[in-house]
Amino acid sequence: MIPVKLMIESVIESDEAVNPEVIKQEMTGHLTIQDDEWILRYLEFAGTDEEVRTSVKSNPSQVTVVRKGAISYRQVYRLDRQTTSLIHTMAGETEMVVQTLSYDRQRVGNQGEIELSFYLDNAQERLGKYRLSIKWLEGVEDESA
Repeated sequence: MIPVKLMIESVIESDEAVNPEVIKQEMTGHLTIQDDEWILRYLEFAGTDEEVRTSVKSNPSQVTVVRKGAISYRQVYRLDRQTTSLIHTMAGETEMVVQTLSYDRQRVGNQGEIELSFYLDNAQERLGKYRLSIKWLEGVEDESA
């Protein structure tokens, strides 16, 4: 496992909002490389009731995001198909449908990036167009340790 510093940016465009919602996070995690699959693991909201363990598994044709904790789901993003998942929260389960619009990944030297965009629907309602960018710098130890 390679220690990494992660910079994650989510941009959400919805019909209701005039301006896109932008969520930025920085945290540390780990990268594992197995053949052509990259696996990023990190902890969101550590030490709180909302703590979530997240894994992002990327190969040349798709990305799979697995989250376990206050919010749990396994969602596959693949250009050639619409995919569904069940999101589990304290309030119950909801089915989500994703139509992936773009996907790219690259790793050069000690840096990498995964970018994707997709439409997210819930119960026949479009929730918005999402853009997700995960950038990382390898070899950065957890500063809080």
